[in-house]
Amino acid sequence: MKSYRVGERLHDSLLQHLLLARGIAPAAHDAFLTPDFDRDSHDPFLLPDMGKAVERLLSAKKNNEKVAVWSDYDCDGIPGGVMLAQFLRTFGLDTAHYIPHRHKEGYGLNVEGIDELAGAGVKVIITVDLGTTDVEQITHANKKGVDVIVTDHHIVPSLEHLPDAFALINPKRPDSKYPFDGLCGAGVAWKLVQALLIKDRTVLGEGQEKWLLDLVGIATLSDMVPLVGENRMLAHSGLRVMRRGRRPGIAALLKLLRISAYTLTEDDVTFMLSPRINAASRMDRPQIAAELLAATDLVEAAERAATLNRINDERKGLVAATVKEVNKRVAESDLTKSPIIVMGNPNWRPGILGLVANSLVEAHGKAVFLWGREGGDELRGSCRSNGQVNMVELMGAARDVFGHFGGHSASGGFSVLEDKVHELGPRLSSAYDTVASKNAVAEEILVERVLDLAELSHAHQSLKKLAPFGVGNAKPLFMFPQVSVSGVRTFGKTQNHLGLTLTDGFVNAEAIAFFSTPESFSKKIVSGEKVDVVGHVEAGWREGARIRIVDIL
Repeated sequence: MKSYRVGERLHDSLLQHLLLARGIAPAAHDAFLTPDFDRDSHDPFLLPDMGKAVERLLSAKKNNEKVAVWSDYDCDGIPGGVMLAQFLRTFGLDTAHYIPHRHKEGYGLNVEGIDELAGAGVKVIITVDLGTTDVEQITHANKKGVDVIVTDHHIVPSLEHLPDAFALINPKRPDSKYPFDGLCGAGVAWKLVQALLIKDRTVLGEGQEKWLLDLVGIATLSDMVPLVGENRMLAHSGLRVMRRGRRPGIAALLKLLRISAYTLTEDDVTFMLSPRINAASRMDRPQIAAELLAATDLVEAAERAATLNRINDERKGLVAATVKEVNKRVAESDLTKSPIIVMGNPNWRPGILGLVANSLVEAHGKAVFLWGREGGDELRGSCRSNGQVNMVELMGAARDVFGHFGGHSASGGFSVLEDKVHELGPRLSSAYDTVASKNAVAEEILVERVLDLAELSHAHQSLKKLAPFGVGNAKPLFMFPQVSVSGVRTFGKTQNHLGLTLTDGFVNAEAIAFFSTPESFSKKIVSGEKVDVVGHVEAGWREGARIRIVDIL
């Protein structure tokens, strides 16, 4: 059961209050509100193995060796890979960009891809957003005479179990001296760019590399890394570059989506751009998204944008159909009484199951495990928590059923052999109560401050200075007490979004909730009744601000 607690009033100024509530000391307020590229960038050579990596690439340039960037297929790896490959070509290196196929090759390095690159004469592979745990694959690359430079940000198991890479650049290494370990994969690759330019600035004029920050910004905003310190600067700078509209692919996608580049926000990136970039690997080839971001021709950019948008629409349809199928199976089974939903179908595409699981968690309030198959005997899937259980702990309690598993407290991925899949549901169900009891706490949500409707516009202006929002700098939640609902409407192609007109007798305000009905909240919405509205403040359809509804009390 959700409960809401209004935070202590720390300052009369809303902006100062929000900064203090985030634990930012008054002396650091100006620095937080005005991210600065030079001040907030740390020395890249504090990262482990950075010196070795730079010298190897300088040698490759001198000897005209071919290099390849091998990036992950998500919205961190693809922008990061395009960014690094684009820079290395400018730097004077013959550079290929390799992205594994999500369903045919899977995550990380693989032997077949390494053989293909070695056969093409590649002497150095630089990874983006992967490689830290690819021990066998990197050993294979070494045997092929290919040096591997890893740039990654994933957790390092231990120094004893690192792969024998030529260089392994990861701020999470226990021996790292880098002062910030929260960079995303593209952010780590960006530090390699900075380090190369420190050694050789002849290829680019001072500051020209900042035009690459649009791609680093997309990755930083999309990958759920903390938007503080250097990440806040990278996200802030990335948005500034994107607003200039210089990259044809991003400009074409924004035009197609009817989003103004000039007013682009982090929400536009994470809710509109990122899903389309991710859809490429979920539904088709990840190279389509890379080609969009790398495009220099306006016609090609428009074609790739249209293709990505179509693929994303197909992804939405497939997710909706799968959600419908699962809901039907849940209703026909005894899973309605279980705290966990475990289900699969060999015909389900693993790449979309995380999105399906998100919808099911919202609909049923249960932890969800879903599996599908792309080929072979191994089944792969995704899981999502309902907030009451740590998913990694839960999978760990049934570890012998899984081939592989990993993730975070709220979500994860796994594989399971076909001859063990029948054990998955019973084992997870039996482990659920034990694991969930360790994490059982009442969900209390902090409301930062109570606002009147008359303060809505001023609050929006203050929040602009605090943006971009994300992990580590959450979008503030406000309560608007005892306001009357003077109008209720639905909107959208299928009328599945909710719009309200609120009034306190003096001021009217608009409020919206996507994928919601009047029955979606703690209290049913009835026109004319007074309610407490909990929500975020954001830009409205036109001038001014509106409320994004979280709950009605």
